[in-house]
Amino acid sequence: MATKTTSSKTIPFAIAITALATALGVGSYYHVTTMSELQGQVKSLEGELTIAKAQAIDPSAIQEIVANLKQLPEEDIPAAPDNWIYGASSARYTLIEMTDTECPYCRDHFPLLKALIESSAGQINAAILHVPALGEASRRQALAIECAGEQGGSDAAWKYTQTVFDKTGGNGKGVSESLVSLATQLGLDGKRFAACTDSKRAMERVTGDLDQAIKLGIQQTPSTLLLDNQTGMSMVLQGANASHEGILKAIASISKAGGAK
Repeated sequence: MATKTTSSKTIPFAIAITALATALGVGSYYHVTTMSELQGQVKSLEGELTIAKAQAIDPSAIQEIVANLKQLPEEDIPAAPDNWIYGASSARYTLIEMTDTECPYCRDHFPLLKALIESSAGQINAAILHVPALGEASRRQALAIECAGEQGGSDAAWKYTQTVFDKTGGNGKGVSESLVSLATQLGLDGKRFAACTDSKRAMERVTGDLDQAIKLGIQQTPSTLLLDNQTGMSMVLQGANASHEGILKAIASISKAGGAK
């Protein structure tokens, strides 16, 4: 059975949902909808990283290059997750995608994130961290994604997430089909899946994700925690900085900062 690391500190699930639903604003997230722009950014990534390795800048310049990035204290940097990974497990950079399947901006961002990873020549992978702030539909879908992953691993978790994004009405409306039906369409065992979605272990995993998001100070979805698995450096990107362009700039910046050590 697949496992997923969660925070040792937990908070009551209903309280966490209420707090996040009140605190998280989805507002002014900037996103790009044309794949040609994304591909142009991705093609330049390798060159940017090569140049960055040859340069040395003061880490304080990161704030000037990428506005509103949060540098985490070393003790707060989570380990790169080993489950629900999309992309090469050996990738240098991990993007922990803090997402809500009822968030329309998250739905627009999800395929761009996957395209970025697929075009990164194995340098970038991603993991899912649930921030189900838009009510009961968000919460049940987060549990369902965890159960898809428990039964079918990372591939099933990511496919199930994409399926929910494709079928949901968004903003708390949910999907018209049952979540179990979506699972069986992906070849998962429906009875086992249904039992999992009502289990304490699935709820604890989602609660652990929420706790991590709160500790990171997340104010909107989608947000991304960028981890450099080589240097241990990390950054939190929110709002416009969580766009594909912001992610690429952050990778270049964190690479420069790591090289300056």
